Amino acid sequence: MFELIYARSVEKDLRRIPASDLKRLRNGPDKLREFPNLSSYRQLRNHPLADYRLRSGKYRVLFDVDWPSRPIHILKIGTRQDVYEP
Repeated sequence: MFELIYARSVEKDLRRIPASDLKRLRNGPDKLREFPNLSSYRQLRNHPLADYRLRSGKYRVLFDVDWPSRPIHILKIGTRQDVYEP
């Protein structure tokens, strides 16, 4: 099982999301504890911030995995337009 570690910037990202979407979005990162047995994650190519993304409705969760020690670092949460822009 993986441990989730949130970046400080994620708190700011969550404040921008409407309350109606937050309930559904909170379940997404919790599913990451079962990584890599998920169907809604993808490995990113040439992204400057993260190696993986998880799709949760219209939102994306960008994260990195440290395989030897097994923590997952959640780096950014937002809509598709916000997450993939540099």
